[in-house]
Amino acid sequence: MNEDFLSLLDLQQRILAAKRPIEVAFLAVNLAHTLIPYRQAALWGRADGVIAVSGAATVESGSPYLLWLGQVFRHLSNLSIPTALTAAALPAGLTEQWSDWLPVHALGLPMDGETLLYARDEAFAEQEIALLAHLASLVRVSRLALLPRATLSQRLKAADGRRTRIGAIAALAVALFPVTGSVLAPADSVPAHPIIVRAPLDGVVDHIAVQPNDSVSEGQPLFELDATQLTGRLDVARQQWATAEAEYRQAAQAMVFDGKAKAQVAILAGKAEEKAADVRLLESQLARISVKSPRAGVVVFDDPTDWIGKPVAVGEKVMAVADEKDTEIDAWVAVADVGEVTAGARLTMFLNTAPLSPVHATVRSIAYEASARPDSTIVHRVRASLADPADRPRLGLKGTARIDGDAVPLVWWLFRKPLATIRQYVGF
Repeated sequence: MNEDFLSLLDLQQRILAAKRPIEVAFLAVNLAHTLIPYRQAALWGRADGVIAVSGAATVESGSPYLLWLGQVFRHLSNLSIPTALTAAALPAGLTEQWSDWLPVHALGLPMDGETLLYARDEAFAEQEIALLAHLASLVRVSRLALLPRATLSQRLKAADGRRTRIGAIAALAVALFPVTGSVLAPADSVPAHPIIVRAPLDGVVDHIAVQPNDSVSEGQPLFELDATQLTGRLDVARQQWATAEAEYRQAAQAMVFDGKAKAQVAILAGKAEEKAADVRLLESQLARISVKSPRAGVVVFDDPTDWIGKPVAVGEKVMAVADEKDTEIDAWVAVADVGEVTAGARLTMFLNTAPLSPVHATVRSIAYEASARPDSTIVHRVRASLADPADRPRLGLKGTARIDGDAVPLVWWLFRKPLATIRQYVGF
C-alpha cells in the first residue's frame, strides 16, 4: 500500500507540473502503469475524439484501430461512474473486433466530457478502480486548468490601440519565427547487415529446423529441402554409370581379338566418364539440401509453416541471419511528407517500450518509389543509421520516428498541410 501511495504522489506531482493539456493526457495513458499495471490506455474527448493512446507519440486519426476505438468511446460517453468492461458490453458490430484491438478486461473512467480507458488481461480489483478513479479526477482538473480562458479575438477586442499594435507585431514575429520542420512516421528496428540465406537449388522445403528469432550458431542446420527426387535421380545415374563401365570393360577385352571393338573403346570410355560426372553432380546437390547457418546470430523469417512444402527456386530468399544488436532504423514516411525528408537529416525514434528514452540516428537513404504497407497506407521507405553504436535498440522493436528538416517559418510549419489539402480541391 505504501508503494502505491508513493507512486500516486509521484504521478500526481508530474501531472501538476505539466504545462499543456496534451502533456497531462500523455502522462495519464503512459505513466499510470507505475500505479496500476495495464497493457493499453487511451483518452477520448467528446469534442476532440481520441486525444492520446499509450505507446505512441502522436495520434494517427485515420488508422483502423483509432476509428474503432472512437466508436467504442462514443458508445461509452454516457458512463457516469467508473465501469469495468468486456466485449459483451458493446454492440455486436464492435464486439467482433474487441479481441483484435484490446485485452479481455477494460475500465472506463468518465471525466465530464472525456473518458479515460485502461485495458489488460486481468480484471481490475476494487482498490485499483478506486486509485484509477482518483487519477482520472486529477487528470480532468489539470486539463481544465491548463485550457485557455479566452479566445484570441476576445483578447484583441479588450486591448487598446497600442496594445493591439504590439500584439499584431508580436504575432507577426511569432509567425515568422524559424522552427525546425519535422515529420512523424512509424519506425522499426531492423538488421543493418543481415546475411541472406537462399535456396541452394530448385526443390521443395521439407523441414525447418529453427523458429523465428531463434539464436543460432555458425554451422547449425536451418532448413532442409526434400531429397526424394534427387535420391531417385542419383540411383538411376549410378545404374547408368555401372552399365557404361561394364560396356567399356567388355569392349576393352574384345579389342585384343576384334579390330572393330578397338574403335569403340574411346567412345565407351567417354560415355562412362559422362555418367560418372552425372553421379558426382547429383551427389554434390544431395549434400547441399541441408542448409546451415553461415554465422552466429538471430534467425529472421516468417512463420515456418508457410515454408514447409513450398517450392523454391535456386537463389530464392528463405530467411536471414542477423546480429541482434547490429541494427538500424527503418521508417515509413507518408507520400505527403516525403518532400521534407533529405539524406543526412536527423532522426529521433521514440520506442513504444521506452517513449521517454529516444534513440538518435541519421537518414541514410530514401526510397524514390512509394510502396504499400500491410495497413494499406502508401509510404516511402527511409533507412537511418544509428548515431551511437553503443545505443542500438534490440531487433524488432517498434516506435515512432521524428525526422527533422530545414528551418522554416512557424506559420509555414502550421499551415503547410492545410494549404496543400485546399490546393488539391480548389486547384490554385
